[in-house]
Amino acid sequence: MNDNTEDNDVKMDGQIDETTENESNTSTPSISKDNVEEIMNLETMIKGYMSDLEKYQEDLRDQASMLKDSYEQDAEYTVAQEKVLEATRKRKEVKDRIIADPAIAALESKVADLRAEVKEIKTALSDYLERFFQESGLRQITGNDGEIREMVTTVRLVKKRD
Repeated sequence: MNDNTEDNDVKMDGQIDETTENESNTSTPSISKDNVEEIMNLETMIKGYMSDLEKYQEDLRDQASMLKDSYEQDAEYTVAQEKVLEATRKRKEVKDRIIADPAIAALESKVADLRAEVKEIKTALSDYLERFFQESGLRQITGNDGEIREMVTTVRLVKKRD
């Protein structure tokens, strides 16, 4: 379906609102009176979990810092950590020597390009799956190999950027 022909907005209560193309970009979903209490309860729960999450994250930072300090105060751990750092430096030197070979450098570049392409394809697939779900309401799709795959939705909360 062509994005430019989309003239319907789905309201939060499942009703369809007929609007013009320009209005659909700026309109907000209408909320029925029956859903107001549910939305308010959800918002209260979300805010509570946000507060709990912030508290636990702060506690985690403090406890992890104390644990790290405990490790660093142990002489045997400090010696082992220095050996790890030295081994890491040696590994990097060897890796740099190997990468100096033009064939290996070209292979590394190809791998980086393929990783970027995979990331782009995953992003596009995610966008198309989201549109497919919005248009069809279906959460399953059969692949070219005949396997049925289920769509899984993940939502995160991040601070709004200005």
